[in-house]
Amino acid sequence: SWFKDLVARVEFLESWITSGPPDAFWMSAFFFPQGYMTAALQMYARSTKIAIDTLEFRTEVLSQTPDDIVQGPKQGVYFFGAFVEGARWDVKEGSLVESHPKETHVYMPVIWLDPIVKDETFGREPGYYNCPFYKVSSRAGTLSTTGHSTNYIRNLQIPSGSMDTDHWVRRSVALLSQLDD
Repeated sequence: SWFKDLVARVEFLESWITSGPPDAFWMSAFFFPQGYMTAALQMYARSTKIAIDTLEFRTEVLSQTPDDIVQGPKQGVYFFGAFVEGARWDVKEGSLVESHPKETHVYMPVIWLDPIVKDETFGREPGYYNCPFYKVSSRAGTLSTTGHSTNYIRNLQIPSGSMDTDHWVRRSVALLSQLDD
């Protein structure tokens, strides 16, 4: 229902304008979430005087829901509104696990994007799946000037649990910011 989604977006942005930045951001509200994430890195880069092209986001999936968040992080941003497709998130294990039967999309808890200085091992840490994050489930878009699909947001490093990361690649596990309904 695109109309309900539109109303929710307007309410989120209106609240931001009238009450100031929220403690956690609804990623689905953004038409261009890549720009929002770049802005979050830019704010950190300016405050620490670190070159933005040396920064990346460390990802931490929290156990809280958006309603549980009462204060934003000291650095970086909290966001919510992501769904995992092809797996589910186990709060107790703190990792990806197999989906339940007939379960296609599972709502994720709040995710913390923590700016860090990247090194040569970033994105290759054992036990973490480089999970692609898309706007919608089609996983297709037009090629933009960045060389990426306009539907692709970025990869987020998600704990892979007891499964090898190749397992989640074969399952085509991805995060989505919106569902098709």
